[in-house]
Amino acid sequence: MLTIDIGPISLPFERLLFLLSLVVALVVAGLVGKRKKVVASGQIANIVIASFVVARVTFVLQYFEEYQANWLAVMDIRDGGFSLLAGAITAAIIVAIYLWREPTKRVTLISGISAGLLFIGLTQFGLWAINDTAQQLPRVILMDSKGQAIDLADVESGKPRVINLWATWCPPCRREMPILEQAQQQYQDLGFVFVNQGEHRQAVEEYLQREGLGLSNVLADPRTTLGNLLGSRALPTTLFVDANGKLRDAHLGELSRATLKAKINQLTQNSTTYSEE
Repeated sequence: MLTIDIGPISLPFERLLFLLSLVVALVVAGLVGKRKKVVASGQIANIVIASFVVARVTFVLQYFEEYQANWLAVMDIRDGGFSLLAGAITAAIIVAIYLWREPTKRVTLISGISAGLLFIGLTQFGLWAINDTAQQLPRVILMDSKGQAIDLADVESGKPRVINLWATWCPPCRREMPILEQAQQQYQDLGFVFVNQGEHRQAVEEYLQREGLGLSNVLADPRTTLGNLLGSRALPTTLFVDANGKLRDAHLGELSRATLKAKINQLTQNSTTYSEE
């Protein structure tokens, strides 16, 4: 499952999980703090905010070249560009400082933070436990540009693949298309597949011609079968699949150049590791 649907809104599962863990941390800290007659919610909020800022800045510096063409993209955190390691280190340092400086809040802080980490840890463990069945790329029959049926598993098989679910009516999909087109031309060792969701093949072809997009491996999924099997209603959705057909990562929402490069780097490194094992 990639998204949680709340009415017409689709939320990325991982982001929702983080928000829920933060709520758990604040609730537990509030309950413990009430007994201790101290308040630690402000400290927990400061830890989260500072960690996010450092994680974002570190990511931007790491992929600085990719942001030079569009400085406004630095502020657009919807692309999910964060350095988890930098954020985790920052959080650990700030927690240590708070525990040292405010001994009266130690129990409250430790209780809240531990509860949040335990919640997200148990949830991630549950996802890992079903990883073998949930993370295999679904087999689905799609239509190619000639109207012929084709199995998604056979498209660019044997390569690590970037599979983009999109639609012509989706503004974020249209904005990221030139970025994906350039990446398809740049990364010859990767397979790029574009699976249109819910539209007629002719409408897709007319859009590509009108926009001057020279994409390869454009497939039609008129019944949105792939999105349904993945548990994702959000568009665009981009899948990162290793050479063995395992779904290793997914990005919901518009990709920036930096985020796409980071995801591709991770995919190629993981694919090398898996092939050596």
